[in-house]
Amino acid sequence: MGDYLRLLTVDDRDVPLAALQRAVPFGAVWSVDHPGMLGNYLAIGPEAEDLHDVWATVELNPVGPNTLGAEEVAEFIDSLETGGPPSAVRWLSDYLETVRAIYAIRIYPEAIRSRPEAIDAVYAVRSALRATVGGVGQWDGHGFTNEDDRLIWTSVRTSLRGMADAALLDESTGAWIPFELDLDDDRALAAFLRGELPQPGRAPRKA
Repeated sequence: MGDYLRLLTVDDRDVPLAALQRAVPFGAVWSVDHPGMLGNYLAIGPEAEDLHDVWATVELNPVGPNTLGAEEVAEFIDSLETGGPPSAVRWLSDYLETVRAIYAIRIYPEAIRSRPEAIDAVYAVRSALRATVGGVGQWDGHGFTNEDDRLIWTSVRTSLRGMADAALLDESTGAWIPFELDLDDDRALAAFLRGELPQPGRAPRKA
């Protein structure tokens, strides 16, 4: 089962395929007819039209009454209480109500495993989408990022590791406070989930 990396945006304009193709450092991006689906989806892989070694696919799901996109948004809003910080829960609840489109990038780990640098092509497409329509990011098992692509919410059961560009919301000003979050530090992660800036010093996460 592939991982889903999503971009949720209030801008539902079309993104030109050529713009995404120019963004990819190597490999190809092409449009594919998909039986049973309205419109097309995009494939990312080593060669155009080669569906046997696809690294990722990109689907555009509009958000409106009685759409799959609306169901996804409702599920995301319901899931927010399983993590934090509380200020991000409130901010995301409001933001997600305004979303009009979801770009869902499905990554195929087995295909990428044989060519690890292929993930650069996938992220290049995501970056090109963000540059055009903006939005917040969501990655299954990881969390949400804000419009600056900084981690602002994660689950209490997160499996994230390493350093992350993160941000906390100052609700009195509406400004994001950027900082680096050490996800291997249990105390830093707990402080983040409570909505507090982590204090210097590190307590390694238990294995």
